[in-house]
Amino acid sequence: MIEFEPRDIDRIKKTEALTLVETASHDTTIIIDFDETLFLRNSTAEYLNSLRPKALGLLLLKLLYFIRPWSWLPGSFKDSKIRDWFLVIVSTILLPWTWFLWQNKARQLAKKYENKELLRAIDKNAGSPIVVATLGFNFIVNPILNALPITCDRIVGCRFWQGIRDRSNGKLLMLNKVLSPETIKSAIAITDSIEDLPLLQEVAKPCFVVWDLAKYIPPLNDVYLPLFYVEKVKRVGEKYIYKVILWDDLPVLILAFSWQASNSLLHSASILLLLISFWCVYEIGYCENDLVAEQYEEKPKLSATYYSCKKAIDSWSPWIWSLIFGVLGIACLTKAQEVNLPFNYEFISNQFKVFDRGLLLLACWIVFLIATRLCFWFYNYLNKNTRTWLYIVLQSFRYYGFLAVTPTNLVGTSLLSSQILSRTMLYIIYRYLGGNAENWPQQVPEKLLRLLVFIFILSAIAVGARDLSLWKNWQTWAIMAWCLIQGHRQIFRVTSQFKPIKNFPDTKGRVVNNS
Repeated sequence: MIEFEPRDIDRIKKTEALTLVETASHDTTIIIDFDETLFLRNSTAEYLNSLRPKALGLLLLKLLYFIRPWSWLPGSFKDSKIRDWFLVIVSTILLPWTWFLWQNKARQLAKKYENKELLRAIDKNAGSPIVVATLGFNFIVNPILNALPITCDRIVGCRFWQGIRDRSNGKLLMLNKVLSPETIKSAIAITDSIEDLPLLQEVAKPCFVVWDLAKYIPPLNDVYLPLFYVEKVKRVGEKYIYKVILWDDLPVLILAFSWQASNSLLHSASILLLLISFWCVYEIGYCENDLVAEQYEEKPKLSATYYSCKKAIDSWSPWIWSLIFGVLGIACLTKAQEVNLPFNYEFISNQFKVFDRGLLLLACWIVFLIATRLCFWFYNYLNKNTRTWLYIVLQSFRYYGFLAVTPTNLVGTSLLSSQILSRTMLYIIYRYLGGNAENWPQQVPEKLLRLLVFIFILSAIAVGARDLSLWKNWQTWAIMAWCLIQGHRQIFRVTSQFKPIKNFPDTKGRVVNNS
């Protein structure tokens, strides 16, 4: 354990640090941090950003963040520095070509993000020993450092396998293994990291300085993954994928479309895949909605993650993902038994002999996705008053659109209609109350409203057709049961408010209404 006298370390201006470097004596060692100091980016993040293919690299990182293997270690190893070691080690082992690709990428990054001001100051004082100390990994840092116009007397970084211990020890302990205590105590140390406080308190001239052009950019934050924008940008903290897409939309579609299929399980799987395919295109509209707000609104309401993630949705990535899930979904759909097509397949097949059933369904699905995208584009570029009435069309694409590839029945249509109408009612109220986030009518029991609309539509059909068979259908009662399960809290809250009006005379004989 290294003992040192605690000192208050204040941030200084970069001009002071540069002056100290230029005027340092030849027997004064200059210890320079690497990440976001000598190199104006984080070398570990840039290395992870070079993982290829990008989508596979991002999926690997997401998986590691989900599993959190660093949390399994003893307490002394549980921190962000150990996390980065896991990310680098695992990604390098599973994607070994990354190291070879990194050699060329490192040279490009060195030219682009070198700290020119600091390098000029070092060049003016060629006599002082230069030590680059970093918690980055040697095999990542060295290719960058070799491309910089600087001659280092020593490089102190983290080893590949032993990096977990190096990063836990910290920079001061690593330096004490290669430099004498006297050299460290008389040195100048330049760093931007508060984690280097032990080192700054030990040296003679500490320079805690943050460089204007230095940035930490999360790795692969420009890579698109399905539903990422919805969850991390548009609906931050709402658990939208689970609460809306999986817990709300998916059961509606399965009950409406998959119930009548003889192979309901396979058909449900196809609905899930097609739902993801749909959302890959639908969330382009969400991103575009934010872009329009940023461009045309005086005070756009954008999430904190918007500016760092908006580039993730480029023009083609969502469509590629959508096509992949669409092909898988159609493949499952065509294997689902006894599912009638929503159009006269035999007639079309006779006209176009080259199309088989699966290709025809895929073509219909792609046409539907293009139509959805166009509808959302019109929606985004219309004023808010017009959006109020176009919203029901957009919601119709969201639920009725699956009719392009698979049919439903009257009960399913009633469920889809109740979902669309209940959502639209709340949206109209929201727009007329002001259209701000706080104007959303959260107290309105949406799930109960959907159930009542479903009962009303189905009853209207039964009365109009003088046929009560719809109410003898297991699908109907499965939908009713699911609506009750999903909305039981709202239903209980509303029913608990049911109270009779009590009329009684006051002392003067007048009737008082006490409700």
